[in-house]
Amino acid sequence: VGKGVYKKASPPLYVLRPDGSTLYTYRDIVYSFKKASMSDLILNIICSEQDLAQQKVALGMCMMNPAMKGRQYHLSYDLVKLTTGKMSGRRGRYLLADDLYQDLKDIIKEKMAKKSQDKGEKVDEKAFESVTHEVSAAAMKYALLSCACQTQINFDIAKITDFEDASAPFILYNSTRLRSVIAKYESRVATGELPPLADIKEMEFDELDDDKEWALLMEYVLPFSQMLCEAALPKLPEPPALPSYGTHKVCEFLNAMVRAVSGYYGPAGVRILPMTNHVKEGEHMWNKNAMWQRVHYLRALRQVLDNGLRLLMIEPLEKM
Repeated sequence: VGKGVYKKASPPLYVLRPDGSTLYTYRDIVYSFKKASMSDLILNIICSEQDLAQQKVALGMCMMNPAMKGRQYHLSYDLVKLTTGKMSGRRGRYLLADDLYQDLKDIIKEKMAKKSQDKGEKVDEKAFESVTHEVSAAAMKYALLSCACQTQINFDIAKITDFEDASAPFILYNSTRLRSVIAKYESRVATGELPPLADIKEMEFDELDDDKEWALLMEYVLPFSQMLCEAALPKLPEPPALPSYGTHKVCEFLNAMVRAVSGYYGPAGVRILPMTNHVKEGEHMWNKNAMWQRVHYLRALRQVLDNGLRLLMIEPLEKM
């Protein structure tokens, strides 16, 4: 099948060698029939270098039994490409995952150490080592999962370790920012400065008066489950077209959401917690209901981000 799923002439399907022994494709057809007898649907996750062979297997099955049409699909995935070119074991051009992890960790350590230094924070070496390990592993996973299966992955370490956009460090950093605001609220409650959080069932959410709040709700919080269904359960196409499963859709969703969230609160956005001097002056200086509603709102945003990260096998962090 060519680009755009147009049909072109298929090369011959050879099943036997001159000595009478069977070829791999023929044996795969037989094995596929066995799999079909034990399942309703077969998804073969095999590299794109086997695209033609898998097409031959599917066509061979249909020729022998037309009822097999649409029973087996090839989930093709492309390879990882280095900046120096395509990997090849025979030519000695390859990169081990451990080596890539260490390269990422060295850069992430440097960037995070500089952030801490700029803030004047004292770094606990044990905690720093643990966090940089988690961020480095997350950066690798995100880089692999953020590309569509049939798209070649080009590892760009500068992009993978970018704390400002489209990377695991970027999403994790903004996730910890949400946690930090919620933790600050809980800390001020513990000291008696602020009242405990009211039950969400008592909230009308009528104090959420910023357009960004409702935009985030309608564009990210509510559609999250639908996005997951589209990524994990796409409609199966008419063969020989291939289904389009996509972890990259989760990555794109989280990246877009975090961009929107990062501009929602903070110095130039909505204030979530009241200033200490306003609290001391009395409740006429701040809105208790608005604070409660926005803390619940931040919890919902954090939950969506955490769920999305965990689906990518990335554990959210408490602090970065």
